[in-house]
Amino acid sequence: MYKILVADDEEDFLKAISIRLKNAGFEDILVRDGKELIDKVGDVKPDLIILDVMMPNMDGFEAIKILKSKEDTKDIPIIFLTAGAFDFAEVIDDLASGQDFMLKTVDSDKIIERIEMLLEKD
Repeated sequence: MYKILVADDEEDFLKAISIRLKNAGFEDILVRDGKELIDKVGDVKPDLIILDVMMPNMDGFEAIKILKSKEDTKDIPIIFLTAGAFDFAEVIDDLASGQDFMLKTVDSDKIIERIEMLLEKD
């Protein structure tokens, strides 16, 4: 069973994505900010990370820089998710560090499709 680590500060989103991931046959691990993600990722060893861009304590951009700088986490596929708006020109290098980028408003089936595509799940 693939493990998906989801980092997001919105409780409703975490509940919804957890249900959807479990229904699709994935194990979900939920954290509420980038710092908690960094603290947990080594123990959990996820197959894929869903990472919100805007979070308290440590945002997704800071978290991905740390993840990509470490040998044991640099190759974990990452899907950025956000509901917020920001200046793409300023963050394009950070976004390029992820394997995918989606808006939270996207249909949950699309998120599962992207996860399966990145994991090459049958």
